Formats: sequence, C-alpha cells, structure tokens
Amino acid sequence: MAAAAVTGLAATLLAIGPAHAAAPAAEESALLDAAQTYLAGENAVTVDGGGAAANATRKAAGLDVAGAFRKVRDDRMEAREQLRGINELAGVRYSAVDTDVTATGRPHTEGDTARIGVREHTKYTFAGAQDDPYSYTVRHELSFTRSGDAWQLARITTDDGPANLAAPSKLGPAELTAARKAAKELRAGAADGEKKITDPARKPSPKNRTGARPLASYDYSAMVDFATKYAEPEPEDNVPYDRDENDCTNFVSQALAAGGWERELGWYRSDSVWWYTGAPWPLPPHSYTWGGAPNWQRFARDESKRVYELSGPSSLGIADVVQFEIFGYSDPGQPGHTMMVTDFTSDWMPKMSYHTTDTLNRPLSEILAQHNTGEKFWYFRT
Repeated sequence: MAAAAVTGLAATLLAIGPAHAAAPAAEESALLDAAQTYLAGENAVTVDGGGAAANATRKAAGLDVAGAFRKVRDDRMEAREQLRGINELAGVRYSAVDTDVTATGRPHTEGDTARIGVREHTKYTFAGAQDDPYSYTVRHELSFTRSGDAWQLARITTDDGPANLAAPSKLGPAELTAARKAAKELRAGAADGEKKITDPARKPSPKNRTGARPLASYDYSAMVDFATKYAEPEPEDNVPYDRDENDCTNFVSQALAAGGWERELGWYRSDSVWWYTGAPWPLPPHSYTWGGAPNWQRFARDESKRVYELSGPSSLGIADVVQFEIFGYSDPGQPGHTMMVTDFTSDWMPKMSYHTTDTLNRPLSEILAQHNTGEKFWYFRT
C-alpha cells in the first residue's frame, strides 16, 4: 500500500511551513485530525464492505507517512485484514465502526518533530443481529516528522495494556494457519448453543456443582452488571474502586465480589486470602490474589476451590472467567491477563469484558487469534 501525499482539506490542516509556523491551536488541530483519520481508517479494515468503512480506509491510506513507517503501516493494515478473515471463519462480522479520537494533552513540538497523546474510543456494530456492540478505550502517542510544508506520521505507540490487547499484530504464515484453524473450531463449538449458559438466572449455584466449594449462591447477574457498567466507564475512570496500573484481575475480582464472592482476610501475599480495602500507600490496597492473575488463579482454583476448569471455550457460560499467558509479559506458563464472559453473540460466540485496556464485549475469536502461538488459556466456571 503506497503512501500518497495528502491533498485538499487534509493538506491544509497538515501544512505547517517553517517560514509561517502555525499557532498552537491550529497545530493541535492538524495533528489530531491526522490521528483521527489514521486510526478510524485502520479500524474500518475489519468491517465488511460498506461505503463508509471503505472510504475511511482510503483516507487513512492517503495520509502522508514517513518512509520508515510505511512498512509498519502496511503490516498494521494487513493485521486487520487477517483479523477480519479470522472473525468471519468464527462467525463474527461487523457492519460498522465508529472511532472517536480526543487529545489527552497539548502536542509537544521540537524542531522538525511533534508528538501528541490521544484517547481512542471505538465501537463496532455486529452485522445482521441485534447484538450489543463491542467497544474499547485505549491511549496512544503518535509521533510526526516534518517534510517540507507538512507533518508525516512516523510512529504510533499504544500506552495501555500488554501486547495485542488493543492493536492486532500481523501474523506469520504458520500463525495465520493456526489462527484460522482455531476460529473454525471455535465456531463449531459455539454453534452448540443449547449447552450455553447465557442467562445468569440459569447458572447453577456452587452448592450444586461437583468439586466446588459449598458456599451460598452467587448473584451472576450482579457480576455481569458490574462488569458491563465499568468495563468501559464514561466518564473515564469513574470506577468505584482504586485501579491498579494493570487492572485486569482487580477489575474481575471487583465483579466477583459484587456477585457474592466473600473476602478472606489474612497476610496480603498468601494464596489462601482474597480481599480489597483500597488502603492508601504504604499499606497494600488488596491481597496479591485480588489483583495478580497467577495469584488469583491459585486462590480461586487451588485454595478456595471457588472455580473449576472447563475443557475449553465451547463450555463457557455467562460470568465465567478466562485467563491466558502472554509471551514476553507474564512468567512462562503463568496467566498474564484475566477477563470475564459478559455476553454472547447471536451465534453463541462468548464476548469478553476486561480492563487494561478498557474493553466491553470483545468476541473471544479476536483474542484467540492474537494469542494462538502456544500461549496457554485457562477457562473457569465461577
């Protein structure tokens, strides 16, 4: 995909000649407009057909970029094309996408370089159904270099979350083959809808499950209500607790507590306790098991036996918990991310909600596609 010079209105917005430097407000508008154009067009690649999506992608392809970024841009676009194809094999299609980009501060310029931080809010509409949309919020920093009278996009750095949780990566041939195979298998399992527990009221209580700890019944509706309300809160960060820097397991623990999981007090490093106080530093705000993915697993599965492992994603029900390993982020063989099933598509694909990044109802097919290179997954009945 060759880079093309920006023309028309976009060129006017981006033109900042050295002999007549633009005012700060105009410069911010130019950089923000470029960020909006690029991110909206990139996201539109994953949408089926449609004039609006195709037009957004054409605008992004026409944005002037630095030479070193051209291959990166092409790989990023191809990663989304791959994801669209994988989603289709899994029975997931989008009919529209809406991306809104806002600045998180004033741009920083120095000589022939500029940087701007942005907050991206994107919402995907599922095709051919009344499914609730999938949406997320994530922060980026975009860097630009001056070329003649214009700014060229030179780099995008995503600030939130481990790799692949906010932006897909291009898959190699073997990875793509494996991801396509997994998508087909996931669709075949998801199609067995009568075995799905999609209604919180129908989910068996722990006292009726073999191997689970005989506690009082949980309120799965309350778990899902909490998770869907605060997965992607508006205004940003109005969650009723103190976030961790990596907040995924803290978020899921808060949802489980909302549904009746009782706290277990004790030394904050012990795997047999599970509690949150929100105490200010230097006191620990919660136990390691409340906010750490591997610690939560050891408490929930091994110590308290509040969960048990399922055979795979096709067995997932509402308010169940999924964890997975992330190469280069979590310790080998240990989970690096925690999320909760908060909905299903009309074709019974589980939708996942989580923090880091703030994400509501993301199809599991997308997550498996990006983490299908030997990274281990755990599926837990709560």
